[in-house]
Amino acid sequence: MLKQHINKFLLIFFLFFLSSQHAFGIDKIADIRHWSAPDHTRVVLDIKGTPSYKKFTLTNPDRLVVDFKDTIISLSQNKIVVEDRFIKQIRFGNFKKDVLRIVFDLGQPTEAEVFTFSKLPGKTDRLVIEFSHPDLKKRAKEARVKIGTGLKQNKIIVIDPGHGGEDPGAIGPGGTMEKDVVLTFARSLKRIFDAKEGYQAFLTREGDYFIPLRDRIKIAGDYGADLFISVHVDSNHNRTLQGSSVYCLSLKGASDEAARCLAEKENASDRIGGISFSQNDDLNFTLLDLALTNTINSSLRLGSLILKEIKSVHTIKFDKPKQAGFRVLKTTETPSVLVELGFVSNPSEEQRLKRKKFQIKLAKAIASASDQFLNR
Repeated sequence: MLKQHINKFLLIFFLFFLSSQHAFGIDKIADIRHWSAPDHTRVVLDIKGTPSYKKFTLTNPDRLVVDFKDTIISLSQNKIVVEDRFIKQIRFGNFKKDVLRIVFDLGQPTEAEVFTFSKLPGKTDRLVIEFSHPDLKKRAKEARVKIGTGLKQNKIIVIDPGHGGEDPGAIGPGGTMEKDVVLTFARSLKRIFDAKEGYQAFLTREGDYFIPLRDRIKIAGDYGADLFISVHVDSNHNRTLQGSSVYCLSLKGASDEAARCLAEKENASDRIGGISFSQNDDLNFTLLDLALTNTINSSLRLGSLILKEIKSVHTIKFDKPKQAGFRVLKTTETPSVLVELGFVSNPSEEQRLKRKKFQIKLAKAIASASDQFLNR
């Protein structure tokens, strides 16, 4: 009986200790993750609480140091090897009794932006440290413009694999992540376009990293794209749903509730990546309404052709393109469509979407439709 009382007391004390950590000012870093892009490296710290921190740089060798007050870290190792353009490794440990120090050993002098953003559904609070160099972004833009200018005789297709980095997109019951499926598919679609005479295709992202939605459009504009194709996979609580669908931009509200919900889900990519959205960042619809309307009409024709071609190799969810306020399609210059390849939430379609043969069938259908559209 005494033993039961002791065990009960210990359990209550342990639970009290855990719940009182934040009350006593103890915060926690639960994980450190990183993604490398051509022009930046993003490090994300999953945090519990609101730790206070200060950052400073050291030279010979170049380092960024971030000190956290009254914070613990739950990782078992004391360093993470990165070895990319910006970061060699990340080291961490107690600098003082009440200070956790994280040191970023840098590969070159760089700029580091540190910001936090609040918890989203299913996400912890996060602190982001993004390493970049303005010259790299400027040179990348100049290179895209130069390439596009040199390919004036070719049809230029920009393919946008959705999501990426800390934004996995939809996740299937078998753990398949949308960001991985669409990147593999986009590479196959690019190869098919590049094999066609008079065509050249480019991807908005070449690897697993985050790109804001507006930057994806800008990349297409830099190349002077003739078409912009954003590739995604769908998800639904009803696991029997399957089939491909195509979406275009709407200036007058969504064509139906399902299209509106999907647009909200895809537009949330920026929020997951820590990009704040303001209406001032968007296009001025009053001034550009005529140009946008013309582009949307062209996009709808392209979308109809894509659905017609996909129908010969796979189930389609709708006979015609649906419309909603997809931020990634808001461009006045380029016919743009968002293609949902299928439902990763359907267990059988999840497996189908990962198969190379199936991906190539869908890619050939999209390429054929694009060819018909551009050569009319």
